Amino acid sequence: MCADLRAPDYMTTHSMLAKTGLLLVVCFGASLVARAACTGPQPLEARLHAHPEVQTYIELGTWFGDHRNYDCAAQTFRAALKLEPGSAQLYYLVGLSLYSSGRAEEALEPLERSIFLLPEVLKPHLILGAAYDQLQRRDEAKAQWEAALQIDPHSTEALDAVSKSLIADGDYGSVIQLLHSAPYNEDLTLDLALAYGKSKMFDEAATVLTQALRAHPASLRLSSALTTIFINQVRYQDAVRVARESARLHPHDLEAQRFYLRVLVLNGDAAVARPLARKLLAASPHDFYFLYLSGILESQAGQYTAARDHLTQAVALDPKHYNAHYNLGVALLELKDFQGAKEQLEKAIDLGGTEPEIRFKFATALRSLGETEAAQEQIKLYQQQLQLAAQRALAVNKTAQADKEFASGDAQKAAALYREAFEAAPQDAQIAFKLALALDKTADTASERAVLEQAIKIDPNLAAAQNQLGYLDSRGGDSASAEQHFRLAVRAAPGYTQAWVSLAATLAMESRFAEAEEAVASALRLEPGNNEALQLRKDLTAAQAQR
Repeated sequence: MCADLRAPDYMTTHSMLAKTGLLLVVCFGASLVARAACTGPQPLEARLHAHPEVQTYIELGTWFGDHRNYDCAAQTFRAALKLEPGSAQLYYLVGLSLYSSGRAEEALEPLERSIFLLPEVLKPHLILGAAYDQLQRRDEAKAQWEAALQIDPHSTEALDAVSKSLIADGDYGSVIQLLHSAPYNEDLTLDLALAYGKSKMFDEAATVLTQALRAHPASLRLSSALTTIFINQVRYQDAVRVARESARLHPHDLEAQRFYLRVLVLNGDAAVARPLARKLLAASPHDFYFLYLSGILESQAGQYTAARDHLTQAVALDPKHYNAHYNLGVALLELKDFQGAKEQLEKAIDLGGTEPEIRFKFATALRSLGETEAAQEQIKLYQQQLQLAAQRALAVNKTAQADKEFASGDAQKAAALYREAFEAAPQDAQIAFKLALALDKTADTASERAVLEQAIKIDPNLAAAQNQLGYLDSRGGDSASAEQHFRLAVRAAPGYTQAWVSLAATLAMESRFAEAEEAVASALRLEPGNNEALQLRKDLTAAQAQR
């Protein structure tokens, strides 16, 4: 949250206190004398000395905040509370100053008091949510951000905070529902693209980012995110194109140049990467990535001594980067330093390296050291990992083919391809769900249900699968089971509008009108213009009028 110390809109505190009869005891003990250690601009200090008014304190506290002297800002706003105790605005400003100074725990009480006094003001909820989040009290943070969203459903700060909270919970479907129709904002676009990416909906992520980057071509964050999506889609030429354009637009930005170099190396474009790596390393000789990528390029060119030296420096800068250890191990292996290679390759595995070739190179180093039995064990593991990698690659390839067939309207062919993908990756709930949707289009309800059951067995929180099972149960006349699945769907993804609508319709069919109205209200809070929910609300009103 930005440290904007300008006051939000508040009604006058005195009139509010008169209406409620509320008397708050100010818990902040800073006296007017204690503020003497904080000195602001002479004109403000003179005005304050002549007429110690609340507005002057606010102007002075804001001046301290603008100059990042948050301790003095907090002290000044506390002094103002002596003159106007119970001011929601001043409590907010004290809390914001404390939060901005890194004192999140101390910021909680004044922010909570501000919200207690005037709960309908947006900013205190946002800052209190940020303070809770900083203190790892994530449920309380999320509650404040959701409250902020109730106050202003279009607040980009609230939408961003709620989205990031949902992403941290792994609830990507709710983020997509929340943001799919939100107005453009870079943070929200990146949140939506991340949710699509985490859901393995890479085409949708690429579309969102491409449209945003077309409108804002100079955005480093958008270009970086789109490049990453293209890499995930194995569209390396597209990734190079986007990264190259970003580097061209930002010739002096090291991050843009670094990202371009990384994509070039990934794409195997050594002819362009080598001179760029030399140039960037000369400009920043202690940059981890420039050392690391230079080492990889040198190793590929057979320059193993230079590769060893650069990779040794890279490992010293980032000892937890397993791929740097792996590439250093390969260079040492080529230089016949088998003991050094063994140590680096073993370290790469310990740090989480799972690529089959790491095991193969490790086995080579062990065999060269005469450790034959250990080498054979590594070869077995290498072969197992190679088989798993092949299965994953097959699943990705078949899913991509199936997506295209499904989009073109050939559900039968899509279902066959999704089935092959699921057989290759039997623990991937998303592929199972895609297969179920294709089967639904072919009217193979029995197979669809069986696959959906497999999907929720793998991932019980896959809200879309729970919703689809509820739909099948509802269509089959089993309203009790349908309700159960719809409730599981909204529990897993509280922002899933369609699941709320489906739940409301099921409850309405059981004449449980009060509960149905609550579900419709939840749907409309998420999507006020949802036609199904609006129509269902009318139907509920009409049904109750006839009772």
